[in-house]
This record gives sequence, structure tokens and C-alpha cells, in this order.
Amino acid sequence: MFVLGEYRIEGRRASEIAASVERAVGAGELQPGEVLPPLRELAVYLEVNPNTVAAAYRTLRDRGVIETAGRRGSRVRPRPASTPREALRVEVPPGVRDASGGNPDPSLLPPLERALAHAAARSAQRPVLYGTPAVDDDLAALARAAFDDDGVPAGPVAVTSGALDAIERVLAAHLRPGDTVAVEDPGWGSLLDLIPALGLRPAPVGVDDEGPLPESLARALQDGARAVVVTDRAQNPTGAAVSRTRASPNAALT
Repeated sequence: MFVLGEYRIEGRRASEIAASVERAVGAGELQPGEVLPPLRELAVYLEVNPNTVAAAYRTLRDRGVIETAGRRGSRVRPRPASTPREALRVEVPPGVRDASGGNPDPSLLPPLERALAHAAARSAQRPVLYGTPAVDDDLAALARAAFDDDGVPAGPVAVTSGALDAIERVLAAHLRPGDTVAVEDPGWGSLLDLIPALGLRPAPVGVDDEGPLPESLARALQDGARAVVVTDRAQNPTGAAVSRTRASPNAALT
């Protein structure tokens, strides 16, 4: 066993070592930010192959328990904020419009009564059951046409419960805890809550009225960001939209 502070890491198999660390984190015996022993050092003390410890650390990282920072070693991941930003109320001064919620003006939304009534009638005639296609063919065609207009490459269409759900699925599928995500600064509060909750690191990218600043984005990518989340229109909270000039391949050179 290996004594770390007042806690002893133990185990002979990767699953046992990972479980030992995770129990300590859950019990508060290993605090957020606490550095774990170097891989080879822990392997010597436990008298196991270094690959066994490496597998244990990889499991802990995948589960969001620890994060790795190359030569700086592995440490217990800081716990994400338990209170969403939307729950933190800020009093808006008189004469100032509160745009933090990101909600549109209801008067600008299209009427949905007929569309909802049609959907209800169609559902009564043809209920959606298990085994039916996940995406309606007509909806997929409309979405694909909109994607084509925006230059989105061809591919399957998925339906999610809002933009945040879609972003979470993409990040969880392609990234691992400890990876860095470039995000707009200022940016959408819900996204800024999601990033640490997934065990990821946010890298701020400045924005102006035309979208992300090329030099700021380039810096984040050079520093190792493995994903970028960009709002192409109606950015929250600034309302900015990415201009054609900013979206061009030569934007970083101008």
C-alpha cells in the first residue's frame, strides 16, 4: 500500500487501485487538487506492473475522478460548482435590460397552435412506438436542407433535447476528462457549467460583434484545446453573429 497524507492507496489489480482512490475521494480523505503519486513510484510501492497503475489512473480519469497534466502529474479533479449560474440571481439596475437569460422576445416567435394541433392529430393516428425511426423523415429532410445551406457536411441527423444536450453528447463522445475546450468569453452560462461537470477544462476565447477573435482562438488551439464551441448567431449574452468575413478560411490571417 502507498500512504498519501493520511490515506493508504492499496490494491493489486487496476480495478482495485482505482476503487481505492475513488473511495478516498468520495469520503473526503483525498481532497480536490491533491496530487497523486507518480505512476512508477506507486507501482514500486504496490509491487505491481506500471501498466497496472497506468490502467487504474486511466479508469479514474475516464470516470472524472482525477485529471492529468503531463509532467505535472495526476491530481484529484476539482469538484464542479453545484449551483447552476442561472440560480444565482443578480439584481439588474434600473434602465438596464437583462439579457442573461438568453430568451427571445415572445412577440417575435411564430404562432404554433396549428402546428401543435396537427402534430397531436397525427400522433393519435400513428402513435410513435418502440422500434420506429428515431428521426421523422420530413424533419430530417428539413434539417438536412438547413444544414446544406449553412455548409454543414453531409451526415446523419440526430434530434436532441436542446442545444446543451447536443453539445454534451458531442463532447462526451469525442473528449476525455482533463481535455481542454475553447469557449466564448463572455459565453453561455449553462455551457460554462457543463464543461467542468464533464471533467473538461475551459479555455476562454474573446468575442466581438463578428464572433470569436481569430487570434484568441488560435492561441487556445495552440495551447492544446481539443474542441471549440462557437455560437454562429444570437450569441449569449452579446447577441453577436459570426460574419461571413470572420467565418472565412483566411480569417486568422486578417
